Amino acid sequence: MQEDSNALVWNPILRHYVVNAPHRMHRREGTDQCPFCADVLEGRVGPDTQAWLHPNDFPPFRPPVGEAYVVIYHRDHDRTFTRLTLPEVGAVIRLWRELYRDLSQRYAAVMIFENSGTGIGQTQLHPHGQAYGVSVLPPLLERELETVRLELEAGRGCPFCRVRAELEHGPYEILANQSWQVFLPPYVRYPYETHFYPRRHISDLAATSDHELDDLAALLLQIIRAYNALDHGRMAPMPYMLGVHQLADERFHLHIEILAVGRAPGKLKYAASSEMLWSLWTNDSSPIQKAEELREAIARVAHDSK
Repeated sequence: MQEDSNALVWNPILRHYVVNAPHRMHRREGTDQCPFCADVLEGRVGPDTQAWLHPNDFPPFRPPVGEAYVVIYHRDHDRTFTRLTLPEVGAVIRLWRELYRDLSQRYAAVMIFENSGTGIGQTQLHPHGQAYGVSVLPPLLERELETVRLELEAGRGCPFCRVRAELEHGPYEILANQSWQVFLPPYVRYPYETHFYPRRHISDLAATSDHELDDLAALLLQIIRAYNALDHGRMAPMPYMLGVHQLADERFHLHIEILAVGRAPGKLKYAASSEMLWSLWTNDSSPIQKAEELREAIARVAHDSK
């Protein structure tokens, strides 16, 4: 397939690009043939390989506009993220770091993300995430960087560092370890949305140490397992979207957001008219209460695992 010269289309009103990829309408859905298991069965990965990259079979763009990959979490088709061991999650995150180091040499933004659960459109059940290298900044990263620039010019320092300090040890902090803190801030869009901040001001995964990645792996496992333990398991498996926010700009502050879309047993938080049409989000819950529920779920999981 030749690269569509219109893969990136400029919206002159909102002043940002959208991706035009009509060929993705025919991507693989509802099939019993797993393309990621085929990597194992056909010998494209070694017998000891547990996590690897699979070029996206239906990339939304191609070089020089961008590149797209699938990050395979495990060779076992049925091994969900919550069933991965801590070293296995660590291997995935190290793969994120390697991929970022590679793609950031060629693209303005590296978007590493996961869509988990059929409730938010996951079509391939083999445990995986995705990554895009893109030649333009997506609107949200552009806005975050603009906030950083304005705050620095005003002499107030990094806004992420300030938020981290303000929320530390308070009712919005869910979990923390030596390298990372997890918050459910008062301004979340989804009831159980969580934000992961490194304690150290670093801009991207390339700057992380192995120890920081191990600490991140531990917190990711605890939070996602806690999602499935909410309301004594009646919200499991929790559908969520995970995104790594990072830029090769030392002013920026690396962070991870998990948008958990369940709001109650059998109920999802849908982005409705005011949210999708005007980006005016409504959270029909108390962030402090939801933060407490997550802390209780974490404690329950820890107790049950003993």
